[in-house]
Amino acid sequence: MKNLLVLLASLIVCGTAYSATLFGTVDALSGSANVEDQSGISAAVTVGLNIYEGQTITSGPEGEVQLVTEDGGIIAVRPNTVFRVDEYKAEGDSSDRIFMSLLKGAVRSITGWVGKYNHAAYRITTPTATIGIRGTDHETTVIDNGNGDEPGTYDHVNEGATELKTPQGSAEVTPGKFAFAPKGRAVAPVFLSQRPRFLAMRNLKIEGRIQSRKEYMRTRLEQMREERIKTHGNRIGQSGEQRGSLIGQGRGATMERHGDLRSHQFQRTGQSSLNARGERGLRDNRKNNNGRAERRGVAEREKRAVEEGRHRISGRTRREKRKRE
Repeated sequence: MKNLLVLLASLIVCGTAYSATLFGTVDALSGSANVEDQSGISAAVTVGLNIYEGQTITSGPEGEVQLVTEDGGIIAVRPNTVFRVDEYKAEGDSSDRIFMSLLKGAVRSITGWVGKYNHAAYRITTPTATIGIRGTDHETTVIDNGNGDEPGTYDHVNEGATELKTPQGSAEVTPGKFAFAPKGRAVAPVFLSQRPRFLAMRNLKIEGRIQSRKEYMRTRLEQMREERIKTHGNRIGQSGEQRGSLIGQGRGATMERHGDLRSHQFQRTGQSSLNARGERGLRDNRKNNNGRAERRGVAEREKRAVEEGRHRISGRTRREKRKRE
């Protein structure tokens, strides 16, 4: 029953996030962690689970979550951490971005192609600072209640460089340096003279696998980006073809309607022409018939006049003959 409820919750979370942008996939897990969407629905994190833009991962006291992002990066969420994906896009062009928030705990970030090709499009925001990058492998930690370490934001770099910023100033962090933005003090970031204590106190269970995954992802980074660019281009092309098809269908329908209209007009014109010719024919026939009838009448009248004249002449001739006799 418990497993069924977990499955249902996972399906609800995934269904809610379906329309959001895919950020990454859970590649490894130790201990327990939950993922929560923007509506407040949560589910247990499992290996293979998709994490989307807008979701928050909360790890337990011994929870570790490692993600492979869509742009070929790696995110390692440490125990007792609250980590949120604010904005994400990885299409392989200038619109790519990865904006994250670390509200509590620690996260190690190995950037993918977004951080490599567009430094300004990468940012981690904490309660006391923001972290930008120069293409890097770095770790950021937020401490609320210090256990020998002052509360605030800590950042150190394994490879590359970061920039830790507050409203009062910034510090460029390179390998071997530890920068700190204190909580409750409005000051520029400072560099620490020694390694923070919390780093030595951590006991991470699956940290050792990161190096091999990091090397593997680096070998595939360019290929992944090229594939994404191609896929994105195909999607745009298909959308264009669909729009073109719809436009073509619309034009075809319009032309067909115009053709029908022209045909209808032709038929009407033809019919009108036929009707006109028919009417003219009837009028001509009537004229011809009337002319023939009139001519017959004239001929008959002339014939009768000739016959009457003959009768008159014959009658006079007979009368004159009788007189002479």
